[in-house]
Amino acid sequence: MVEQNGKKSGASVMPPPGRGQPYVHTPSPTFLNSETGITLFRLPCANQSSERQIAERTESSPDMLLISRGSGTSAFGKMAGSPFSVPATTAVRATFTPRGTDSHIIYSPTAQTFGLYFPGDYLKNLMTDAQQHCAFNPLLFREDAQLCHLAQIIESEIAGPGFASPMVIEGVSRAIAVVLLRFDQRPILAEAERIKLPPWRLRRVLDYIDCHLEDDVRLCNLAAVAGLSTFHFARVFKQETGVTPYNYVRDRRIERSRALLIEDKLGISELALACGFASQSHFTAAFSKAVGTSPGRFRRENRT
Repeated sequence: MVEQNGKKSGASVMPPPGRGQPYVHTPSPTFLNSETGITLFRLPCANQSSERQIAERTESSPDMLLISRGSGTSAFGKMAGSPFSVPATTAVRATFTPRGTDSHIIYSPTAQTFGLYFPGDYLKNLMTDAQQHCAFNPLLFREDAQLCHLAQIIESEIAGPGFASPMVIEGVSRAIAVVLLRFDQRPILAEAERIKLPPWRLRRVLDYIDCHLEDDVRLCNLAAVAGLSTFHFARVFKQETGVTPYNYVRDRRIERSRALLIEDKLGISELALACGFASQSHFTAAFSKAVGTSPGRFRRENRT
């Protein structure tokens, strides 16, 4: 798989013994999250067990996190100039190639293979000042349930965004960066325990949320309103309110959409935009999941 400026790219396959030149797969589907610049890509499953996918990267490539269920065949190649070989398995594994690290990985992709491109210093900039001096290290087909689960959350949010998706992606990306760094969090958490969110600042944040529900509300925006770093803000906000910023924004958007549906002055598509959704379909899916019924049915059942 050769990256091409975040766009769809072809993927070549190593020929089985006795065959001729490699051929090129159909480009894998990609999804760009415009708010964060993160690109989700999915790879087609190898058609035969003897086929191999070549994931080749150069020193100019961005941070890449690849999640794949093992196909039962071994993987091998080079990472940062060093050869490696990993045994066959069917477990879900994570491979992380930091920005500026060249690699040449040969493996058999499965139907569940997907990856995330993190642009520039996106992951690094999510960290605290104390963490930013640490470098990300490569991971090779690591069985890490936490890392795989976090990546799957971002995959779902990019492919099918719901309430406050940019906030979810930002928060989960930060968690991924912490896992990748394997940074000792005890000093940072001890510092966070001393940081509080005064009532007047909390009220300012809540007012900001209510005034911007139709906009792209992000953690960095809320942290700036509170006068805190994004890392500490997410923690102290939950301490003060009992819920995460994402859940609070989601609940407020649900409340607004319910009120607007009962008011019955806006069409569903207009109402979706007024509640911060990119489209009517995204709104319908998120509302139905949260309330247990579709927006149209909710409106009909609550007309006076």
